[in-house]
Amino acid sequence: MRTKGTLWEELKLLHPKNLQKEVHVYGYHFAWKAHIALIAGALAGISAVGLMFRLKPVYFLVITAAVVLVLPVLVLDMYKKMYEQKRFADVSSYMEQMLYSFQKSGKVVGALKETRELFDEGQMRRCIEEAIVHLELGKPSSDRGVLRESLDAVGMRYGCKKLAVVHNLLANSEEFGGETEDSIVLVLEDIEQWRKRGYHLQAEKKKSHTDNMISIAVATLLCVTALYVLDAMKQMFAVTGGGSIFEIPVIQVSSMLFLLVLLHIFVKSERSLTDNWLEDLTLHEEAYILRSYERVMDENAGKIKKSVLLSAAILAVSAFFLLLHEKWISGMICILIIVLLLAWKRMSYQLAKKDVTEEMYLALPQWLLGMALLLQNNNVQVALAKSVEGAPPVLQRELAALTARLGLLPGRLQSYTAFCGSFDLPEVTSCMKMLHAFSENGTGNVRVQMNHLLERVVQMEDRADKIRNDSTAFRMKMIFSYPVIAATVKLLLDLTVGMVVMMQVLGRIGGV
Repeated sequence: MRTKGTLWEELKLLHPKNLQKEVHVYGYHFAWKAHIALIAGALAGISAVGLMFRLKPVYFLVITAAVVLVLPVLVLDMYKKMYEQKRFADVSSYMEQMLYSFQKSGKVVGALKETRELFDEGQMRRCIEEAIVHLELGKPSSDRGVLRESLDAVGMRYGCKKLAVVHNLLANSEEFGGETEDSIVLVLEDIEQWRKRGYHLQAEKKKSHTDNMISIAVATLLCVTALYVLDAMKQMFAVTGGGSIFEIPVIQVSSMLFLLVLLHIFVKSERSLTDNWLEDLTLHEEAYILRSYERVMDENAGKIKKSVLLSAAILAVSAFFLLLHEKWISGMICILIIVLLLAWKRMSYQLAKKDVTEEMYLALPQWLLGMALLLQNNNVQVALAKSVEGAPPVLQRELAALTARLGLLPGRLQSYTAFCGSFDLPEVTSCMKMLHAFSENGTGNVRVQMNHLLERVVQMEDRADKIRNDSTAFRMKMIFSYPVIAATVKLLLDLTVGMVVMMQVLGRIGGV
């Protein structure tokens, strides 16, 4: 799949053949006639806007060149949106059919063959056929084994964590046996909820994109209307030979820049719809979250507190001696610095804790779901040890601490409830109590216990989904405000220029 490339790669798309090749990568065909019609339509549209703002040829050419440059990128993004939607639908159908088929046959190769018939010629069918060939050949190329390597032929092409859970379940079931009915039902329910959330999120993004387009259109009409009103007022008082306000260089340049900004906003909003549907969204960069986690843990351990309090104490002593010698300004500055230092310490800690807590809410449901599957064939300690390898980075240190505590005090409830104890995650505490019960009471009533655990997982997934959607909605709403900001700046500039021109016109009339 093509990623957003360099400027040179974007410029190469101006050639119709290069654009056709890139569209073909996504499995579609873009005819040259459609290319010509699209360019003609775009030029007609930008010409209409240029005429509305009465842009001079040099400024109009700049706008036209910008539109021509971004048009191939927008065309490619249009096909990318369809490609991502199809990938999402294919993966959803693949996971469901694999689980249903495995329930009947109990063999991965049989499930793959039955699932293959669900798809027409395309990427998913080719991946499944590749997996079947490798599995039937029976020659592993790594220590993962031929079964897992075959499933990787599908999993690595799509990069979906939900797909990895399904493949692990199928591989573990075939390799180790055991009762899988409850696990399959659990995963099928989870897939259904995941699919609904995915389509709901995309529907919200499309709605926000429509709102952004309305915002751009309203901003454009508002600025054009203001210019025509100012021009009409000037013409009312203009003496012989007075030109139009549209011809003033500042107005021409500001109109050009305003349209370029709106074009950039349009592209930004359009490209927000091309995100990978299968990728789990994160709110922050991994490095930032890990630093924030360390910040919270150091604060709880008193490491940062001591250094900050020492600095504050030094400043307090300095302020005391300055005030004692009646150096009031310097003393008050020291006191102000102390207040700001303590406030910054508190605010940075709260922000770091909030960001890590939200990121944990995104990571915990998937980890808990994996734990629920592992518990079908393993005890709690073994399941925890196996879950560490594929756990999200934000949880790995907490999991390492948990396994260390269980090694020393395996039967204590506090060994479990201390997991993520520095963060406000009440659902996690409930889940860890259940794991403790699993460990102490065995798996005699596993179905009831598992149902309780899964209810908690669903609650956390809903919370994680809300966090993701709120973050996406906020970013889209910010885009909605950009045309308003651009229009405000444009109107202030135009009104200022209009007032100056009106004053000059009235001055000339008064001097006649």
